[in-house]
Amino acid sequence: MRIRLAAAAAPLILAAGTLTLPLTSLTAAHAAVPGGTIAFVRDANIWLVRADGTGLHQVTRDGTADHPYVSPTMSDAGVLAAGKGTEILRLQQNGVVLNRIDPPAMLNSVGAPVDGPPVDVAISPDGTRIAYTMASYTCPIGVSCGARTVTGVTAATGLTGPEMTSYEREPSWVSNSRLMVHGGYGSQVKLQDQAGGSQHWFDDGDIFSSSTDLGDAALSRDGARLAAIRSYGPDTEMIWYAVTGDPRTGAIATLPDPTPRCSGAPGASPTDAQLHDPSWSPDGAAFAVGATEGIWVVTPAPTCEASGMSLIGPGSEPSWSPAAIDPPPLPTTTPPPTQPPPPPPSEGATGSFRLKAKPVLQGKARVGRRLTATAGTWSPKPAKVRYTWLRNGRVIKGATKKTYRVVRRDRGTRIAIKVTVRGPGLEAASAKSSARRVR
Repeated sequence: MRIRLAAAAAPLILAAGTLTLPLTSLTAAHAAVPGGTIAFVRDANIWLVRADGTGLHQVTRDGTADHPYVSPTMSDAGVLAAGKGTEILRLQQNGVVLNRIDPPAMLNSVGAPVDGPPVDVAISPDGTRIAYTMASYTCPIGVSCGARTVTGVTAATGLTGPEMTSYEREPSWVSNSRLMVHGGYGSQVKLQDQAGGSQHWFDDGDIFSSSTDLGDAALSRDGARLAAIRSYGPDTEMIWYAVTGDPRTGAIATLPDPTPRCSGAPGASPTDAQLHDPSWSPDGAAFAVGATEGIWVVTPAPTCEASGMSLIGPGSEPSWSPAAIDPPPLPTTTPPPTQPPPPPPSEGATGSFRLKAKPVLQGKARVGRRLTATAGTWSPKPAKVRYTWLRNGRVIKGATKKTYRVVRRDRGTRIAIKVTVRGPGLEAASAKSSARRVR
């Protein structure tokens, strides 16, 4: 790993170089392993694990590459919430679904409706509310094309509202009634109370003389530490800060900017384009973060070089809860009476697609330019085609149209399209294009 002191704004720049450190196990760096449970996604399903890698438990088994679970989070009582398709599912640790919520369309910043799959989901610590973000890429008349997001809140047990709508994304709860959300420049880190709109806390440019993208942040339970993802593409790094004031309950307008401590990446390189979703342990001593290698546990220390790093294993979208791994037993069911086997299907009732030419990306893979995907050539001709854009093999949230506008975050990454086709009486089939590197 390569972790360095985070240089602050010009008057406070620290003359510290990048430090190359050996991989340090969590138990070696700190006597006690933080408690609680990390929920995460592996192979399109929800899993649970402890911070030391023990207790690995698979919650769901019906997730697929075409219909994965996304953004799992868990309340203090151990109830999970996650996105799957167009719905938000609330689940027990044994995978039993407690209820399903299909959020209604909400209006984005240009007044256009957004009604798509939830891409970010966050259940409140007390389990009573669920925040969610929906995204779409649109080209409204008279307004520039772009990916626009909207965030709402519903009661966890059934659809309400939506309450607390904002145009930011990546919601996380800093208390049971206050959210942290993220937007573009001027709106990078904002806080939002149940009774009002989102208010600006700070931007990267408020702290650093050379500013860049900042978002995907998480606050520790005691409000004393903040972890976030900084920059984009090959320059992406994680960063953590010391916090003064109280972002959980304090007046948002008067909160001081946090003080940056350390930045870098937990793997072999000083940066990692796949860094995402930091989430603090219940005691605030460590945070989990997704990266190229999988899920890491990072334990900040008084000096950057003493910080501990431990790789749990493959996975993505980690979320840390105080709840223990304690799945209830699955309910027993009485098997249905034996029925005679159904008659064999008639000739031609089922079949499969045959790919004759794979999808192709057209256009220049440069920031600001638009890529257009072909669906490929299939036999028979599909009735429905779904497009899923990929960045370095991972789904780009909200990018589900035939065209995609390349953004700054894509620079240095490889963009591809995954096409899924369907038709009456035919099994769904998928194919990917060759990846294009963004210049």
